[in-house]
Amino acid sequence: MTPGERCPKRVGANASNPDWLARWREADRVARGVVRAALEEQTAMFEGKALAEVAAALPAGSTLVVGNSMPVRDADTFIAGDERALRLVANRGANGIDGVVSSALGAASVAEGPVVLVIGDLSFYHDLNGLLAARLHAIDATIVVLNNDGGGIFSFLPQAAALESAGFEQLFGTPHGVDLTAIAAAHGVDARMVDDPRDFGPAVESSRGGVSMIVVRTDRAENVKIHQQLNDAVARALVT
Repeated sequence: MTPGERCPKRVGANASNPDWLARWREADRVARGVVRAALEEQTAMFEGKALAEVAAALPAGSTLVVGNSMPVRDADTFIAGDERALRLVANRGANGIDGVVSSALGAASVAEGPVVLVIGDLSFYHDLNGLLAARLHAIDATIVVLNNDGGGIFSFLPQAAALESAGFEQLFGTPHGVDLTAIAAAHGVDARMVDDPRDFGPAVESSRGGVSMIVVRTDRAENVKIHQQLNDAVARALVT
């Protein structure tokens, strides 16, 4: 193709086609319906449900900060838009998980409404020293840690099946076995464990004043299974 030659298959050309747009909008509507139904039927806590519960508990004017790896992907999948004005913020560090806690606390220092950070356990652990700044500067924020004891995103990749369990855990899973609530308490942060999905929304809503933390224990293997079941359900619905 020579410079300046018009590409007949460019997205813009399709986007101006009403039928093309209508098909995408209908596919989005169907997919959202499947996701919404799956969240309502799922009684156990998994990471996508936790993120949806956080978003549902936030009043208009709140800031939701989402961590890298799975949280930002789950936000795209499980948070549906509505009439509330919510501000979503994400920070991409040099290695993905760098400085997420500190970035969220920085946002909280200037935000007018509530600020909630949803973050994975390794990312939280990596920027743990940010909690000291929160105490020194009297920052208000809620931190929700999705604790699957390792790097959950790697369980979605081919090496999870290709490697034997011990090798995968050492190289990719990287379990830490750290009591995150104890670490938070050492920094003067009120931390609690929440396991029941019914308790999650009230826990987020009641976390006001200073920095507080909610830890949600999830299982990496089960999380992958639920995501795959949901993907299959969406695919079936789109086909039919």
